[in-house]
Amino acid sequence: MKKIKLFSLAFVGFGLGLQAQTYKHIILISIDGLHPDMYLDKSWPAPNLRELMKHGTYADHMLSVFPSYTYPSHAAMLTGALPSRSGIYYNQPISSKGDWNWFASAVKVPTLWKVMKQAGLTTAAVEWPVSVGKDITWNIPEIWSDRYPDRITESRKYATPGLVEEIEQNATGKLDSDNMSEDRFSMDANSARMAAYIFKTYHPALLAVHFAEVDGAEHAHGRDGDSVRLAVGAVDRAIGDVLEAVQRSGLKDSTVIVIVGDHGFSTIHTVFRPNMLIKDINATFIAAGGSAFLYRYADTKEEDVAEIIKSTTQKLNALPKDKRKLFRIVYRKELNKMGADSSAIMALAAVPGTVFSGSTAPAKATNKGPGTLIQNDPLAGVFIPTTGGHHGYDPNLPEMYTGFIAYGAGINKGGHIKELCVTDIAPLIANLLGIEFKTPDGKLISGIMRPN
Repeated sequence: MKKIKLFSLAFVGFGLGLQAQTYKHIILISIDGLHPDMYLDKSWPAPNLRELMKHGTYADHMLSVFPSYTYPSHAAMLTGALPSRSGIYYNQPISSKGDWNWFASAVKVPTLWKVMKQAGLTTAAVEWPVSVGKDITWNIPEIWSDRYPDRITESRKYATPGLVEEIEQNATGKLDSDNMSEDRFSMDANSARMAAYIFKTYHPALLAVHFAEVDGAEHAHGRDGDSVRLAVGAVDRAIGDVLEAVQRSGLKDSTVIVIVGDHGFSTIHTVFRPNMLIKDINATFIAAGGSAFLYRYADTKEEDVAEIIKSTTQKLNALPKDKRKLFRIVYRKELNKMGADSSAIMALAAVPGTVFSGSTAPAKATNKGPGTLIQNDPLAGVFIPTTGGHHGYDPNLPEMYTGFIAYGAGINKGGHIKELCVTDIAPLIANLLGIEFKTPDGKLISGIMRPN
């Protein structure tokens, strides 16, 4: 019976039929790896998401950034800026030896956190990417280390002083490497309890919470599988806890719930190692799941770029047709339109099912047992089979579409829009809160908010 309860939390009736025109509180909920069929298709165990969709406004899909990765996407939501302007190009800095883009100081444009602080508005974040810093009023950031890969041990060091201990005493009990591990559904459940406590206790103008379990299940099992559906059910239950906290707070008449994803997902079958093809060229590919970006070496000159691009293109086009069709080449003009890192001189965009690796060494041969036929294959180790799921592809591919639902004060009831982009989230939040926030790429999408 306990497993059934995971899916059956009743929708708490948050703010149905609201007429209020003042919107003092925004709760931004990110479901990592959310794709639209998780709320559009009733076979997915997401009753709370579907109730929010039914009584609010939803999108057929939301576009991610390129590459469609978690950290650049989340940075785009809070800045309205594509990666080329936000400075968050990938999950990790290019020169990283393991660290991710955890620190808000890496963002090159104004964030909602900073602008709201300057306006005297309070903010809160729970496990939100790119949030380590001092601009957030109540903060439990997403950060970990090789020694402590869970989501609480390292986070304690950077959280608002005393906040984690206060929440442990009043809401969650002791948080540790077991119940805040990405391998446990309890991580999202505890993140929801933390967010619920902060909202009920401190009433921030903006509360952002990030749920990561769906993404983890999709990486392990692909886009659609029993474990992924269990993860969706678990996060839907966690969202129910947040909705209930809003109802009990007495603030439902002035609160908006915004549900977002950061990228879609593709089930994968092949890994391509393009750096193995260009060992004699003064450049290297940085792999980002379904995309790979080419950077020239530091000792090269600007005038070398054209020849590097030409030589790389020739080697890629010389691949057998069945391999060459697994990706397309993206040149700088298109990368500019997509807002990708301006330092990359070209990129590869895979078709769904194929992902890239930056490795320059061939994969180890697999011994298939006695009688195995060994052949001299010039592409041995360049293309290898794999399983699971990934993202990072061109955000315009349907597999990379992510989701959007808005609900509550000032949101159209029964509304429906076709498309928006992650960069459009910041203008929406700023408009709802009545603050001025100029964004380089985001725009206010009509059809979401009720006219005053």
